[in-house]
Amino acid sequence: MLGSLAVLAVVGLLSPGRFNAAPAELLLEVAFFLASLSLVRRMTPAGQVMLVLAGGYVLLKVLLLLFFGDAGLLDFLLAYKSFVYVALLGAWVGADVFDRRRLARFTTFLVVVFLLKYGYSVALGLADRPGVYLENNFELILLMGVFLLAHPHLGRERPWVFAGLAVTVLLSGSRSAALGLMVVYLFIYLRTSTRTWPLQVIGTGVVGYAVLLVFSARAQSDGGARLDRLNFLDTFLYEVRDWPLWEWLTGSFPLTPLSPGSCGSLAFYAPLFSKTDPGVCYSVILHSYFLRAVFDHGLLGIALLLVLLWVGLRRSGADRRPALALLALISVSGLSVSAFNNVFSAITVAICLAMVRTGTQPAVGQGGRGEPAWRSRE
Repeated sequence: MLGSLAVLAVVGLLSPGRFNAAPAELLLEVAFFLASLSLVRRMTPAGQVMLVLAGGYVLLKVLLLLFFGDAGLLDFLLAYKSFVYVALLGAWVGADVFDRRRLARFTTFLVVVFLLKYGYSVALGLADRPGVYLENNFELILLMGVFLLAHPHLGRERPWVFAGLAVTVLLSGSRSAALGLMVVYLFIYLRTSTRTWPLQVIGTGVVGYAVLLVFSARAQSDGGARLDRLNFLDTFLYEVRDWPLWEWLTGSFPLTPLSPGSCGSLAFYAPLFSKTDPGVCYSVILHSYFLRAVFDHGLLGIALLLVLLWVGLRRSGADRRPALALLALISVSGLSVSAFNNVFSAITVAICLAMVRTGTQPAVGQGGRGEPAWRSRE
């Protein structure tokens, strides 16, 4: 998996004026699927639970769609992809295939590639929203996620790698990535130690100010136009205005289309209309994962997704803080984009699930002599 990411990153770096000369997202989807299948034979009990529950949920929805609905299966897959990912992620629980120091080297390499691509794209005016694999709203989850996981093993390079990550996020112009950067900083660097609290306060202020700069720059580039996410929220609220309590819990019937009026008001996003019926749009057009998830899966569906991921992460050996940090990072992106429906999020979770956790942690972490960057059972 890391090899596929590295090769496609180099292709993206050498693709000026566009994200990637190769169909990076499709290739990564295929690589993730094949890698998951290769691990199925030695799946742990916790992984089997993830496979059965998430797979059973998808199967139930497919049967409802086949017998009582008429939407296309491709549209269904776009709406239910997060649960397909969770089922496949069951194969990665405790797989022990990602060496920590190799992950650290890969993370450093990836941050350098992203920084170079984003840097020359902005400096030469090739793109104001550059990307290495795909649109940066999606791919930066991977970059920040692997940094979270590799941080304890980066040694003396930690500050420089974080600086490269931060500059990359600032160059991206992505508001969801800027919020994700704040999550990364708070989970890694904010501690209860009284010795370093002045530095923690200063660092939080600096990163917070950088996040505000991204939001300010985007507001200026939008020319005072209303934030598109608010338009999506208005559309969502209109669609659920008559929902009873049970529908908030279970979500709508599989692949319930939005009303013609809502689709018409979002006609600018026509590429996100139905893949089989161009005149119909589904929840995917709402962009925000959590708006989509409430509409399609309900609050119980979201709870099932998060519980399965949490249990998988903990059973794989991840401690509470890194597991919570990773889920928080992906969830923050869900306020704006596809989050758990995103292959880059799935790959990041897979790396966490399948990290080798035997052996000892580095003796020195970010917080000073003898303080580990992540508290660990290793």
